[in-house]
Amino acid sequence: MNRLDPYSAIAPLYDLAVTPFLHRIRKTICTRLKTLQAEKVVDLGCGTGRQLRLLSRYGFQACGVDFSAAMLKKAAGFSPRTVVVQADLTSTPFSSRSFDCALLCLALHENPWPVQKQIMAEALRITRPAGHVVILEHALPLGVCGRITSLPAHIPERLAGKKHYQYYQEFIKKGGLHGLLMSWPGLQTVGTEYFYLGNLVLIKVKKIETKTAEKLAES
Repeated sequence: MNRLDPYSAIAPLYDLAVTPFLHRIRKTICTRLKTLQAEKVVDLGCGTGRQLRLLSRYGFQACGVDFSAAMLKKAAGFSPRTVVVQADLTSTPFSSRSFDCALLCLALHENPWPVQKQIMAEALRITRPAGHVVILEHALPLGVCGRITSLPAHIPERLAGKKHYQYYQEFIKKGGLHGLLMSWPGLQTVGTEYFYLGNLVLIKVKKIETKTAEKLAES
């Protein structure tokens, strides 16, 4: 994808909008990665680097990747001891099997459905055979209270731009993260946790066979 940076305008305000809601979840992610015995972790779609800083504090060898130069500028300030790389998430510069774990935190829903699958394929490619991909994403809210709780999530999604919000809505209509994973043959879920009455879900999946991942990446 060759496009203008859609986050240049909202990068200064991004953390104010999302950090109060995500800080507890980010700490939970670090704890779960410890149980997976991961050492080398890549944060795909690292944004401003808040998760990277926590990963570093927890002792991980962390690398962050993002397309947005504006976001990475803030990430470099928050996480000076970690490596940040500007790259398209569908085509990173890393060799296959480079990491114990690939992390995708709210990095899928902002893209059209085919690109979401390309990003997943890339995450699987750069993760070692026995590694995991850990994904935090939007899910279908649980009941009336869940739907009411989901309303504040529309604010940052709208601020991110018309296309971003359109893809977010399509992602939810297709079933959120569960819908994406159900359309993917061969993935094994090894852990699921819900937050905010089911509006966000954290799912750990085992890597599929390398040949299958590479085939999907090429499709």
